[in-house]
Amino acid sequence: MRVQDQLAYILHQRPFRDSSLILELFTPDYGRLSVVGKGCASSRSKTKSVLRAFQPLVISWSGKGEMPTLVTAEPLISQVKIPALTGDSLLSGFYINELILRLLHKHDVHENVFSLYQNVLQCLTDNRMIEICLRIFEKNLLQFLGFEINLTIDADSGKPVSPTKDYIYYIEHGPVEVSFNNEANNQLKIDGSSLLAFSQEDLADEKVRKQVKSLTRYILAYYLGDKPLKSRELFI
Repeated sequence: MRVQDQLAYILHQRPFRDSSLILELFTPDYGRLSVVGKGCASSRSKTKSVLRAFQPLVISWSGKGEMPTLVTAEPLISQVKIPALTGDSLLSGFYINELILRLLHKHDVHENVFSLYQNVLQCLTDNRMIEICLRIFEKNLLQFLGFEINLTIDADSGKPVSPTKDYIYYIEHGPVEVSFNNEANNQLKIDGSSLLAFSQEDLADEKVRKQVKSLTRYILAYYLGDKPLKSRELFI
């Protein structure tokens, strides 16, 4: 099997044997997959300088099984030049890559997630937008993978969330208005106004951003399991 000229991003790479690399790729047509770049870690490799994260590549590979062989890799020639990620934007990019590696199964095709990934990389080039970019990416990623966050309906009463009330958020259930019966539960609490703002992707207010960050971290921790994210350690 040979795949020609597939648009791809490198999510992660690691050394393999003496001079090769294992590349974790994200593609629109084949989902997430691993390929072996034979000799790509060698100082004489012409491909080595091309294999950079966060840059769109045109890649070909060949072979059967779980780990085919990289054949060619070239930068995507585009009229729109995407600035390189630096500083906190770069660390945020590593975080996004790790989320995709942890939450997407290999070979599952998610064209909408691929488009979401491209959009958030563009968004992260503006350092003023990092927090907003990340929260919207997290919300939409969960939705596209079937873990949609209920932000607008009280999960117990079925009534619309009120901007003047406080809620406890139950994973895989949704927000429930704080009451005498549930107030003591050790669950995440959030303002109704923040839930509604997040549903509209309106994160201009700092208080809303802070509460929404706690919410997405709480939900993602449930789906990611006990293994901590390495990218968060980089932030620390």
